[in-house]
Amino acid sequence: MISLAGPDDAERAAALIQLVREDRVVTAAGIRYLLTTARAEDRMTWWRAEEDGDLVGWAFGGLDAFAPVRTIGFAGMIVHPHHRRRGIGSELWEPLSAHLDAIGARRIVSYSDGDGDTRAFVAARGYRLEGTHSTLALDPRSLPTPPEPPAGVELVPMSSFADDPDPVYVADSLSARDEPGPSDFSGMTYEIWRRHIWDYPDNDRDLSLVALVGGTAVGTTFLYSDRASGRAANSGTGVLREHRGRGLGLLMKQHSLARAAAAGITRVTTQNDETNAPMLAINSHLGYEPFAVGHAWVLER
Repeated sequence: MISLAGPDDAERAAALIQLVREDRVVTAAGIRYLLTTARAEDRMTWWRAEEDGDLVGWAFGGLDAFAPVRTIGFAGMIVHPHHRRRGIGSELWEPLSAHLDAIGARRIVSYSDGDGDTRAFVAARGYRLEGTHSTLALDPRSLPTPPEPPAGVELVPMSSFADDPDPVYVADSLSARDEPGPSDFSGMTYEIWRRHIWDYPDNDRDLSLVALVGGTAVGTTFLYSDRASGRAANSGTGVLREHRGRGLGLLMKQHSLARAAAAGITRVTTQNDETNAPMLAINSHLGYEPFAVGHAWVLER
């Protein structure tokens, strides 16, 4: 049975996503936050698929708050492995697709696993393959002690900016604009960034770091965590253009991973577009190993 989902479904949804998407860090607190803080202009809706009272499918869709125009949307769907090939995905897609039409989404971005069944499902609904990304993983406890920052560079936890995160926003929003992939972050205002990134419960501000040069924030690395499970995921590392080529991205990740290890994190995953050579090189240097392959898709209507 397909029906609209709500905050009371957060625990079950997190368990389902964690089961299927081992490359992601998803918590009930994070899903509940998304369900309770969505605003009318987000045009977000969530659906659940149930069988005999069990949650076997989950879907969502809305407008991309980070995009510069209000015709770009996103969609996601997941079905329990034991309940696939029974039409549940098609049943979820029907209201999701109708919703995307109703809110005026003309370009829809979705991400998927790299297995053949998923690729066939998405392609059959008109999506075209836009990109491929690699998920890598490592145990941060295996890494050596990170080097000290060079003279003039300071690394501080994001929690240091709790009273005024604006400098973190400036560094993050500027560095994200040329990140490879199908999404456009140029419409990310401070209010949107604050609500979707800074205040998101899975954003571990004690493990996420900011690079300062002369007291100015010039780089950021975000780490989302589920400390109860010992899992974490990189969620973006960026350096302002004029400060690139100095090893700041690598240095931030080294120190963030050291903090993660000290906090009891035993696995960190990271995802990168296959064209993002600089970040792939950093992750290779750190010792990340292949974990999964996924795809980015775009549907134009």
